[in-house]
Amino acid sequence: MVYIEEGGFVTPGQQICVAEEFSPGINVKMTRDNIIVSTKAGFVSYDKNKRIVYVRPVKSIESVNLGDQVLVETKDVQEKIAIAEILAVNRKPLKHKRVAVILPNVKTRQDLNECIGVGDLVIAEVVTLFSGVIGLSIWKNELGSVLPICSRCGRPLRKVDKVLTCFKCGNQEKRKLSSFDVSALEKWILSRSLPG
Repeated sequence: MVYIEEGGFVTPGQQICVAEEFSPGINVKMTRDNIIVSTKAGFVSYDKNKRIVYVRPVKSIESVNLGDQVLVETKDVQEKIAIAEILAVNRKPLKHKRVAVILPNVKTRQDLNECIGVGDLVIAEVVTLFSGVIGLSIWKNELGSVLPICSRCGRPLRKVDKVLTCFKCGNQEKRKLSSFDVSALEKWILSRSLPG
């Protein structure tokens, strides 16, 4: 028995059909009573050749996979770990930002707070996905900070004679810089308001 027709809208837990007619596919599950129910809000779709029913979700979450290059904004930097918000994946801006962790370099054991700063825009690579936690690395040459931000006044730092200097307050800081040109940021993300 089919409760919801092809293309019908369902919410989580809503009955779709009996398991005798179709097998559960993506975003559906079978109850103990052999009834297939939705696990997501979306639209019902039946594959009549394979006898599978699934739900196309209304809102799909953008995926982040191992090996992806991401543009992140650092939110908190400590000695051994940094928290960052993913803004773009493989040069495509995300609609829904994701939180990630920048991992230390196990070979050099260098403090992360000497390599990146809070507010920096950083290009990193996804190296781990474990229990929903996205782990990032900045240790390849092309990875690192592309727009370092002064920890004192929040203005962009500029490289002058191999030293990063703030033209507003004169502060000098260290960063692990990406080999990407800052102008390449336009390809990574369409717009971003910088501190005035």
